[in-house]
Amino acid sequence: MKLADATALKAAMINASEAIIAAEPELTRIDSVIGDGDHGIGMKTGFSVLREKLTEESFATPYELFHTSGLCLVKCMGGSSGVLFGTLFISGLEAIKDKDVLNASDVVDFLTKGIQGVINRGRAKPGDKTMVDALLPAQTAMELALKSTDDIGQILEAAETGALNGVEATKNMAPRLGRSKNFREQALGWPDPGAISVSVLLGGLARSL
Repeated sequence: MKLADATALKAAMINASEAIIAAEPELTRIDSVIGDGDHGIGMKTGFSVLREKLTEESFATPYELFHTSGLCLVKCMGGSSGVLFGTLFISGLEAIKDKDVLNASDVVDFLTKGIQGVINRGRAKPGDKTMVDALLPAQTAMELALKSTDDIGQILEAAETGALNGVEATKNMAPRLGRSKNFREQALGWPDPGAISVSVLLGGLARSL
């Protein structure tokens, strides 16, 4: 798909929400080992509410869709995950203001600004074993893919692959932020749940578009 309007992007967000919901058991299993075990439940709760809201409402522009989505996650998911995943969508809004449809470059700009917003809000750095360790490789992969394709789905597939590489890399990292830093040695060998959630989200978007 070379251009995506609010209807196509809404379908993609619903698909991504369903992918997050389906991933809850695995997210909970991993977070129970290296965290407090609530990441999967929190993600499922927030994206379940989002799926219902998106199903019931219509949106005239991508801006309206992602603004509503970001605010919903912040309000309904709770905790740091709600704030950070909501920020991913809210911080990118300036890049798509006044656009009725998005092309591949718009999507990359939107997500790049969203990723920077997450970094600014969470203050995580590469190697801290957080969702940032999936977001930054996803951004790099998107930017590289944009040089050879203008297909939004392919751009997002590249982002998913980058995120999955980041997930794999987190297995060798000891957490340095949040509650998981209390499980430093225990966390070695396990991927970061937040990073996994990023890869699932991007994969859900890609598969729909």
